[in-house]
This record gives sequence, structure tokens and C-alpha cells, in this order.
Amino acid sequence: MRQSLLALFCGLILMSSCQEKDLLQNNPPPATDNLFWSFIPYYGGEGLKYDSVYTNDLGIEFIIDSVSLLITDVSFYDENLQQTIDTAPNFIYLNRAKNEQLNGYLPANGYYGQYRVILGSDSANAVKYDQQISGIAPSFTRQDAYGLNFFKIKGRIFDPTKLKIDSIYLPIEYTIGTYLLTDTMYTDRRSFSINNSQQITIVLLGDLKPMLNFFPLNLVREVVCDPTDLQDFTLAQQLRDSLSIGIF
Repeated sequence: MRQSLLALFCGLILMSSCQEKDLLQNNPPPATDNLFWSFIPYYGGEGLKYDSVYTNDLGIEFIIDSVSLLITDVSFYDENLQQTIDTAPNFIYLNRAKNEQLNGYLPANGYYGQYRVILGSDSANAVKYDQQISGIAPSFTRQDAYGLNFFKIKGRIFDPTKLKIDSIYLPIEYTIGTYLLTDTMYTDRRSFSINNSQQITIVLLGDLKPMLNFFPLNLVREVVCDPTDLQDFTLAQQLRDSLSIGIF
């Protein structure tokens, strides 16, 4: 099911990226941005259904209320030009309320290469970009010298100490961040051409099942990704290592 879903979105991206092969000489002036980002979390091969009850392989029932992702830089390396094209400073905050965003610019041209997407930031850039990040994702700034947060899940589990009929929801919140866990992702190499009136769609598919399927949600209800707390940081690293985000 997962492979079918990925194949579907690969097809959509190829269609949207290659709609027009002819690069016209007299195009309108370039837009400010032409990279269109879409973030789609899913669980178990299907799109995530917020507020629906899921059960992991440990038998823990839970609900996911929100998933948030912060991209801090995007660039494109063109194999033919042997050149990295910076798409301008990119701070792309995607969540349940706003899972699509227009951000970044590639000039009209023909391309063959791959995107590089960075999650998180080193401590120097975290300070440098603090004002911008505070404006779009204030909860992702940190009150320490360890960079930025870049991924967060909020949800609820049933109280395991009570009978199901009497159970209440307990909040869970898991954060991944710091420059120690910064992640860099690459797309497959692709060939496409764009003109000044065209947008390029980039879909990010976030598979949450590897993160949560064997995670003891009932025993660990919060991870803040604190490098000074060995147990907490080890759990954050475990979550980061099992987070699967595909870019298409």
C-alpha cells in the first residue's frame, strides 16, 4: 500500500514538473516564489486521519492531533551545470492548519539534478534566524544554545490505568530538534523545465508509523529533545532515526 501511495505522488510530481517543455523567450516577469510545498503525514500506508483512534503494536491506543515540520533551507544541485542553486533563504513551516506553502524560487530554465532539504539548524544560524523563526513557528525556537526544533507531534492516549469505558485522554507531545540531530534530505535526480509562470510542486510524505508503532506512548508521554538529559535525548534520537520523510 505504501509503495502504491509513493508511486502515485511520484506520478503527480512528474506531471506537474513537466507540463511545459518549451521555454518561451517572452515570459512574464518572474514571480517571487515558484516552489510549492505540500506536507502529507500518513500512518500505515494511508493518509493520517486526525482525531481517529490508532493502535500500535504494543496495544496502545492513541490519537494524533497535530504534526508540524520546519524546513530551514532548500537548494538545488544541477548535474549539467555542476552548480548548486540557492532558492533563497527558506523557512517553511508546515502543519495541520497549513500543510501547503509557496516558498523558494528557481529561475526559468531546463534542469537535471536534485533538491537538498535541511531540517534544523546549527547554533550560529539558529541565533541568526531567530527573529524569522519566531514569527512563523515560535514553539520551534529553543531557550538554549542547541539550535532549533524541526519536528513535533501532539496527540492523546487513553489512560491505561482505567477501564476503557471510564478512561480519559492523556496528552502526549514529542519534539525533535537541536543541531545535534539536524537532518538533510535529498530528492531523486529528476529532469524538468520551467518557465516564469509555472510552479513546481514538491510533496513531502511523512510516515509516522515507524516512529510510533513500537514506542511506549504510555510510559513516555513527552520528549523535549534536551541534550543535557541523556534519557530524553536518547528517545529523541530514536524518534528522529525512525522518522521517514520522502520527497517527491
